[in-house]
Amino acid sequence: MRIPFVARATALLALVAAPVLGCSSLPDSAVAVLEGADSFQVLALDPDRGEEPPPGVETFHGHQVLAKGDVEGPEARERIAGIVNAGVRKGGTQAKCFNPRHGVHAVQGGRTVDLVICYECSALEVVEDGRSTTLPTGDVQADLDEAFRAAGVIRPTDR
Repeated sequence: MRIPFVARATALLALVAAPVLGCSSLPDSAVAVLEGADSFQVLALDPDRGEEPPPGVETFHGHQVLAKGDVEGPEARERIAGIVNAGVRKGGTQAKCFNPRHGVHAVQGGRTVDLVICYECSALEVVEDGRSTTLPTGDVQADLDEAFRAAGVIRPTDR
């Protein structure tokens, strides 16, 4: 059976437009690790990736860690995962830059999920067990900042 051109074109358009229109979401496998994590940290990152930081300075995917905190309790973890996922569903137009100020590190058993988030550029890098995917994200920074503050992480406003 031949598929008419219009049907193929419509399917292709939907596939291409879905991330731009906000019809995407975090991978289910990443959400499962985030929500069921044995350990869960939020990190405030320095967006400047200039020179190599001095020895002993903690980094997260190439960015200096300015502050970090552990998130205890499933409700707080689910809230953060939900906020990030809402941003991905909202979508955005990714810029070519990547100046992340937010990070999330979650471990469940032997699985690791890292989120490196740049609301300035509307981009979210999902690193799942060493494999990286970049997704467009809408601006949910105010909600995420509030969730970070609840975990004791205050992102410097001058960076």
